[in-house]
Amino acid sequence: MPPRPCELCHEARAILKRPKTGQQICKECFFRVFETEVHNTITDAKLFKPGDRVAIGASGGKDSTVLAHCMKVLNDRYNYGLELFLLSIDEGITGYRDDSLEASFTSHPQMLWRLTLGRS
Repeated sequence: MPPRPCELCHEARAILKRPKTGQQICKECFFRVFETEVHNTITDAKLFKPGDRVAIGASGGKDSTVLAHCMKVLNDRYNYGLELFLLSIDEGITGYRDDSLEASFTSHPQMLWRLTLGRS
């Protein structure tokens, strides 16, 4: 059976089925649809205004990394005028989150604020 084409662009091969719609779509269309839905939510709910400083909680995991990336892309694409920062909390417990904190620093080092708790 040949690979199914994307139900949106009809050109690329579909690689996933969206649970929300049941559509089988390609990677590029998934990114476009996802980013459009996030943008529509931001604008419909009037979540931000130009000049707002927005801190994004950054654990170094996939969820916060995707959120930070998406917000940066949309801020640049739609000129929201936001000042974006990643905020990562170091609880001061040696070995507890060292790897995830390091991942936060390497994903978007220009955006990161580091808050350290419990270290003297």
